[in-house]
Amino acid sequence: MVISSILLASVLTSCDTQRLLWSGKSTITLSEYENPHTICVSCHTNETPQPGSELFGPGVDFTSRCLDCHEDYKENHHPTDFSPTNPTSFPLPLFGGEVRCLTCHDIHGGSNHKGTPKLLRGGPYADRREICFKCHARESYASIDPHKMLDSRGNIIEVNGKSVCLLCHSKKPDPAVDVADSVRFRADVGFLCWRCHPPMPGSFFDRHFLVKPSAKTLQNIQETVDSLIAILPLVPRGRITCSTCHNPHQQGVIQHEAAAKGSDAISRLRLPSICSGCHKV
Repeated sequence: MVISSILLASVLTSCDTQRLLWSGKSTITLSEYENPHTICVSCHTNETPQPGSELFGPGVDFTSRCLDCHEDYKENHHPTDFSPTNPTSFPLPLFGGEVRCLTCHDIHGGSNHKGTPKLLRGGPYADRREICFKCHARESYASIDPHKMLDSRGNIIEVNGKSVCLLCHSKKPDPAVDVADSVRFRADVGFLCWRCHPPMPGSFFDRHFLVKPSAKTLQNIQETVDSLIAILPLVPRGRITCSTCHNPHQQGVIQHEAAAKGSDAISRLRLPSICSGCHKV
């Protein structure tokens, strides 16, 4: 009993640890799992945290509690741990003068504690991109098409003095190199796409987006890569994303043959029959 209390109060709980603490079993079903967003001691030092008290353990960075479960968001989501240009007029909360996870997400679910989709602060939003324009000027993006990358002479277009490539990439890629080996993004690919394209509705999206393909599907993908000289890139941890099926680049930008497949194609699909790239009939 004493050991359990110490563990609960330590706030050193990841998803796997919580499964052990609250269920007493090494594996549990999703229906048995208790959402850490509803358990104060998942993050706080006690079950009744009060403003002005020690809400987190000594030396604990509360953002690290988010990353215990959302471990890939540090590098694959909106940038964090930076000071905005005008912090005094910033429309969302800052923490230590910096943008952190809780700048955009309200872990307690808002004033009525009922929560909003993705726990977006100030929601619910009819279009989740509305929260982006609390900080970013909508008109600054209205005239930019990140899929149009070349000017009339075939040169890379610049936006605000920087290559248009840097709207999505953290470093301008080498157009002659396979994307899987060299490309780095400013955020998660899906997150970048959603700046302009709302997520696809329906079961197709739910059954594909950020899903890790089975061994059989991975074998099919490899056969497609080898036979059609195309790529169907996955994101970290081998998961499907928007660019697995769609090539966002303008024709002529990428020189690598496999990576260029689908440029400027209908719906920007990497293959005319994209489903057959993963699923063999």
